[in-house]
Amino acid sequence: MKNLLKINISLLIAFTLFGCQDWFDIENKNTIEEREFWQNEEEAFMGLMAAYSGLQNHGSMGGNSAAQMPTRSDIGRPSIWNDQYVELSKLLFNDNTSIVKLKWADLYTTVFRTNQILDQVPDIIDMEEDAKELCLAEAHFIRGICYYWLYSTYNHGSIILHTTVAKGKDEIAQPLSAKEDVLALIISDLTYAQERLPETWDDIYKGRATWGAATAFLGQVYINEHEYVKAQDEFAKIIERDDLYQLTPEIGWNFDKDHEFNSESIFEVSFSDTQKPNGGGVIVDGPSGTEGTRRGVYLAPSGANGSRLSMPSYWITMLFQNDEMDPTDPRNDGLTHSIRSQYSIVMADDDYEYYQKHPTDVHGTFKNKESSYLRKFQNWWDEYEAIGTKTISGINERVIRLADVYLLYAECLIQNNGDGGTFEAVHYINRIRTRSAVMPLDHNEYNTAEKLMEHIMYVERPLELMFEGHDTRWVDMRRWGVIKEQYDRLAKKKYYMSKKILFELPEDATEGPKGEEVLQEFQDASASYTPDYHNYFPIPIDELLSNPNL
Repeated sequence: MKNLLKINISLLIAFTLFGCQDWFDIENKNTIEEREFWQNEEEAFMGLMAAYSGLQNHGSMGGNSAAQMPTRSDIGRPSIWNDQYVELSKLLFNDNTSIVKLKWADLYTTVFRTNQILDQVPDIIDMEEDAKELCLAEAHFIRGICYYWLYSTYNHGSIILHTTVAKGKDEIAQPLSAKEDVLALIISDLTYAQERLPETWDDIYKGRATWGAATAFLGQVYINEHEYVKAQDEFAKIIERDDLYQLTPEIGWNFDKDHEFNSESIFEVSFSDTQKPNGGGVIVDGPSGTEGTRRGVYLAPSGANGSRLSMPSYWITMLFQNDEMDPTDPRNDGLTHSIRSQYSIVMADDDYEYYQKHPTDVHGTFKNKESSYLRKFQNWWDEYEAIGTKTISGINERVIRLADVYLLYAECLIQNNGDGGTFEAVHYINRIRTRSAVMPLDHNEYNTAEKLMEHIMYVERPLELMFEGHDTRWVDMRRWGVIKEQYDRLAKKKYYMSKKILFELPEDATEGPKGEEVLQEFQDASASYTPDYHNYFPIPIDELLSNPNL
């Protein structure tokens, strides 16, 4: 799939601007217009790859979104010098905030590309019907997940629907659709894809959407609408197919380049660190545009050529410190922290090398009261990969993996069966914990729905999935209705650092045991959080100013 995305899609740029032929009187003889494209299967394939490439964009699953969005939740902590990250963590975003505008623009750009496919491919004469059906199914899938991300991010789900390519300015300026209509289109698109996509692809085509990807997304849509029976049915379809999906032997296989498209991966967005001639390290269409993510440089410390714009919160750093290792598992012999912890974040007393050095020996680490950094999706095992001239990473973003489905399925079991669902739910949670040599849960201790849900919400999902997926943690907290409760709880917690290690203090403490400064977080978010305003991003100002129907 990485090779497929390197296809030159510059032919599509000429008609990426909606309705541009109506606004200019002079015809550019050097461009290919839409009426000259979409003539055969090869051009349909190029259009499809352009749609897939939209998922790489900074506002979709690219570096800005992947690095910045976690700071809106309880798992991320912004750097002290980047206002965009700080404002998001304090819930000071508005309709002019950069990530609010960027995500909207990038997702709708990808929607437009899928609509081109859906409009044009059915009329291509020089294309087999089976190939058409498959191309249309992939386009429905991509459009479905883009609208799902827009629906779950903006304006309480009431957004603009474009189901065909606009022919002029009047068709571009559409009013907002009711959230019920948006949800219906998402389910329709994903169901269409689920019924037609293959279960697997040949190796050369890995990365393209599959039946499992459509099924997992449908489950996510249903669970976030509190349709737990429907969600459980979809997740069960994935779990029952252990011929297709299994947990990887090591959790770290889900975060590196060497094990992409593995048995646990259900859908991931492909990236490549190949530098193109005259490329500036920025994801753009055309022959000079790269297809790398800048997540690595945004999150790595300065000594690894990074900016450390965001990092794990104090709360989740302590959660990883307390991730209980199974003393009977020989993999834990001599370790300070759990395997899951050390493949997810890096702390000063870590057992693993970080960019081929001890973490405290990497220049720029643990300054400014920083307690940990991301290891996930980082090139931390290769000093020269990070410190060299490259400013992009080729590590794929795993959007949905089997461990995520296990935990969502466990939640459905609890919601649908109460205390009676806890035994089976613990079974799936323990599969995840055992994989990382973490102490399994005791069925007898976690035999009530309330206690097991508390564990899922505040331990298992944040530890297993931090900084993964598309705004996963925020969507989880909103589904559970615990955002205010969690912010208030965490705002009271106090910490201090000694020898670059984070420790927790009693809530009434005024200093550390040796006079160390008291550290706190989330006070601003706790004080300002208002569900109606903060649960979703607003419609961006650019759309409000340019669309007379809003």
